[in-house]
Amino acid sequence: TTKQLKKMSYKESENLELKSSFSDWKKIIISLSAFTNKKGGKVIIGLDDNGKSTNLIVGKSTIEDFVNKIKNNTDPILYPSINVKTFGLGEIVVIEIPESDQKPVFAFDRAYMRVGKTNIKLATSEVRKMIKAYTLPDFDELIVENIIKINDLDSNLIALLNKNYYKYQETSVEDILKKMELFKKGKITNSGYLCFTKKNNLLPSAIVKAARFKGNSMSKFIDMKDFDTNLIVIVDEVLGFIRRHTNMEVSISGKPQRNEQWDYPMDALREAIINGIVHRDYSDSGNIQIRIFDDSLEIWSPGLLPKEIDIKKLLKGNRSILRNKSIAKVFYKIKLIENWGTGFNRIVEACNKNGNPIPDFEEKVGAFVITFKKNNSKKAANVGVNVGVNVGVNVGINVGVNKVLSYIKEHQPISAKKISEYFDNVTQRTIERWIKQLKEDEKIEFKGSPRTGGYYVR
Repeated sequence: TTKQLKKMSYKESENLELKSSFSDWKKIIISLSAFTNKKGGKVIIGLDDNGKSTNLIVGKSTIEDFVNKIKNNTDPILYPSINVKTFGLGEIVVIEIPESDQKPVFAFDRAYMRVGKTNIKLATSEVRKMIKAYTLPDFDELIVENIIKINDLDSNLIALLNKNYYKYQETSVEDILKKMELFKKGKITNSGYLCFTKKNNLLPSAIVKAARFKGNSMSKFIDMKDFDTNLIVIVDEVLGFIRRHTNMEVSISGKPQRNEQWDYPMDALREAIINGIVHRDYSDSGNIQIRIFDDSLEIWSPGLLPKEIDIKKLLKGNRSILRNKSIAKVFYKIKLIENWGTGFNRIVEACNKNGNPIPDFEEKVGAFVITFKKNNSKKAANVGVNVGVNVGVNVGINVGVNKVLSYIKEHQPISAKKISEYFDNVTQRTIERWIKQLKEDEKIEFKGSPRTGGYYVR
């Protein structure tokens, strides 16, 4: 209360600083940062060195202006408690700040520490020691605090990767994860959970979202799916979704193996998806997004490129700078990535080989975006999946049937009308013929009433 404040005697100490007015705002901010690097403290504005009131009157925008100065001149930004109190004929402003968990805190690009009544500039060696002592582990190396049961993890995948790549003698899931450095202090790390969980229920930002839009805008969805399995399995699941929603040409050239050419090179898409998973910023609450349009495909990955990498010189040679070292270590061990920083060049090479323009590499609204454009080849048949053969044999109908089968499996139960709406560039009669063939082959069946029922995969 005001009476209690009047009775108190104020003297500067290791956790208290007195200032007569906000004209000393730079020194006030330095004191606050110095307090955070020690045990916390308090600055009282409106008292002289003897603790007497200076009859300060706080202006209408004074506090707001001071808060903005704190934001602009501290790193990490300080958020102190600020209270204005009546004191004598004027007012005092009590600013309190606790000890920081993210040391060192800088003010005006320098680090200070409170020693007695003085703010001491920290030497570079002291700053290094403090950074080493207080730096938090990277996101993927943090321990999952929730209780994770071994049954929640894909033990078959762990055993398979151990057999083929790690080759540890251990056989239990827990022991293998310990050897992988993914199990610490009796708990699994974020990277271990994300790489081997059966279903991601704890870290929603790591879920990958994919959608097929009608046309070249995001105004109408044709299909969408969230991929919430582990990061290793997700790669192929996302590629499967892309295959269902893009076109392929098949050509027979007399060689034993037929040639398949997709709208976008699958090797390049795989590289881009893995790049997003391994290098994204997991502290960002956003998700990796795969956006499929009629003429392009975009892969959005939360977080910008490391500051050492110039996006304008992305294809002229770059270092490999890992944001998520623990996740990258797993992907490297199982040969899903290499660490030479050549991934973007391989993406471009695959696009050139497939007849696609060079993708656009951009940074947008806090995300790294790769935009692929369709290849320039002309499709031989317009049957939704646009399949052509250069020897005059039209195999589009078989691929179309398989496409319908996959779509039914993904959306069962589903009506013929809904299937036709999805394949909007295929005639109703063609859809009916494909459905009839699937029924004759006993691959699908219709269940329910004619009005409310739908097709199921048998």
